[in-house]
Amino acid sequence: MFEREREIAAAERAVDSFCGHAAAGDAPLGGLLLYSGEAGLGKTALLTEVRRIAMERGHCTVLSARGSESVRSVPFHVVRQLLQPAIAPMSAAARKDLFGAWYDIAGPALGVAPPGEGQPDPQGVRDGIDWVITRLARNTAPLVLVIDDAHWADGESLAWLTSFAVRLPELPLLVVVSYRPDELPEHDPAFADLVGGRDARPVVLRELT
Repeated sequence: MFEREREIAAAERAVDSFCGHAAAGDAPLGGLLLYSGEAGLGKTALLTEVRRIAMERGHCTVLSARGSESVRSVPFHVVRQLLQPAIAPMSAAARKDLFGAWYDIAGPALGVAPPGEGQPDPQGVRDGIDWVITRLARNTAPLVLVIDDAHWADGESLAWLTSFAVRLPELPLLVVVSYRPDELPEHDPAFADLVGGRDARPVVLRELT
């Protein structure tokens, strides 16, 4: 990739630091890597390179998702994209074991369990997703989550990611996110909290010459 040495170097440092601890037998240090830039600067191509680096250099399990303006109103759409490749091959019994007591609460929101009666508690669903992601991270460590076009992610997924991000330094989980700063969801302060978090590592893409 031309003129993206700085951005790729940031991904390599994050992956090497993250997976280096795993190779040494230590608990990997998770974190949040943020790529921001206007449309057309190559964020999607950059995240493709990040996935390659994570799988080849870090031997990581990589789950990815992408926000979309057309399905922005679908609750937990981005989280479903992230988890489907990991959950789909499982048997029904294995899924119930993974979700544990959260199966009937978070399962319907993620499309792995039939909907229950009444409206689910949003905080309960987020807590259930926390449980599932945490177990996946510990069972398949090191784990990398890649989210492209996060400015178009549904509000429920953003709210979950923002609340969960504070736990990343405690887990073998690296999250890499790209977004357009000029299209941030102004109605959703959760995204601003995510970008401005103390553990976030922001990288701003510059225009190509």
